[in-house]
Amino acid sequence: MRTWQDIFAVKIADMHLTEPWTLQEDDTLQVHVLKPGWKEFVQHRALGRFQCSQCFHEWSSAKVHILFHMCRQHRGQGMVWMRAFRQACRQCPNPRLEKPTFSQETVERLLHNLVLKILKYFYHVPVKTSDLMEVVVDALVVGPHDSAHCEGCQLGVCSKSQLTPASDVWWPLTDADKARTHRTPKHKGMRPCATQTHHPSPRDNSFPWKCCCCIGSSLLCVLAVLLFVLLYFIMN
Repeated sequence: MRTWQDIFAVKIADMHLTEPWTLQEDDTLQVHVLKPGWKEFVQHRALGRFQCSQCFHEWSSAKVHILFHMCRQHRGQGMVWMRAFRQACRQCPNPRLEKPTFSQETVERLLHNLVLKILKYFYHVPVKTSDLMEVVVDALVVGPHDSAHCEGCQLGVCSKSQLTPASDVWWPLTDADKARTHRTPKHKGMRPCATQTHHPSPRDNSFPWKCCCCIGSSLLCVLAVLLFVLLYFIMN
């Protein structure tokens, strides 16, 4: 948690926020269970790594759910509570729920988006979806998501999040979206590329005129031949 707090402090300073903000962990947070004045940010597509505390089996998941609750309290002090939902080992008969670990790049991108949400909700700074960073999956994860061993799925985080207004939750890019986007530097996030649209060229439109020209030329040739034959018989 110390790493998260240090990076969070740097992100707050980078956004020129002078008011103090604190980040703490709370394993009791619930989706859409908020006190008045609190806001929510849910991340559904982060790459996390796990290790079983019983058999020491290791695995990765690209669908780790992370929940943030944030509030700007009195005297301008801000508070953020976070919960990273756990997963259980598939190899143990009675597995324990294990907490995920994240790469520093993933943590930085998550907290960058979190600070942008803080600016939007509590300081009325306009934030576009394109300003948010995609949480990069930096390793190949094989196989489907194991919902039966995912704490977030068992608590209905995915289904509950669908009820949240689009302005309150950032939905990361899907695989289909990635195919239509290009990467930009980290501080600019991911911006969609313009979809190319086919426009007919002038050559395409000239096809009927070509047909008319060919037919006209043929008719002129036929008339010229007939005129030549007619003149020949008249002169003889």
